[in-house]
Amino acid sequence: MLRKYILRVVGIAHYTPAKIIVSVAICIALLMLVFPAAAQNNAVTYDDVIRVAGRMYCPICENEPLDQCRNTTCMQWKDEIRRQLAAGRSDDEIINYFVERYGQHVVGVPRDPLLRFLAFVAPIVGTLLALGLGFMTFRRWQQNTPTKTKVSPLDDAPPMTNDDYRTRLERDVRL
Repeated sequence: MLRKYILRVVGIAHYTPAKIIVSVAICIALLMLVFPAAAQNNAVTYDDVIRVAGRMYCPICENEPLDQCRNTTCMQWKDEIRRQLAAGRSDDEIINYFVERYGQHVVGVPRDPLLRFLAFVAPIVGTLLALGLGFMTFRRWQQNTPTKTKVSPLDDAPPMTNDDYRTRLERDVRL
């Protein structure tokens, strides 16, 4: 009696038990198809966008990271990053997209391995060359100190005191 009442309330009183079991099985199968799609969380968080933007620079402001810039263009770039992350692209793919579209200055460090090597090695080599040149110049200056040449015969004389100077002046004035 209770079973008939429940079936009437639910609206399946005219179904047979076999039809009910098949309907429940179909519902379970449909739910099993929906749950994996619900489990895939493609929501991109602000931290994901900042992680990628932190490796890039603002195209307008000089030397300002994209993750810190509040410029309108930077906000549009962050939206583009969010869309690409939602589409399933990796961080490197997104950065390569921006480099191809806007150039190497987007990342600050060249993506080409040879250019990256030169960007890091050239300042070090330049500094070492400047230090070597400076060292050689100072050493040459040290070796080429002029020797004291005799200008007058008084250079060999012992230093005079005030009294000696005074007597010498008096003698010269008398002459």
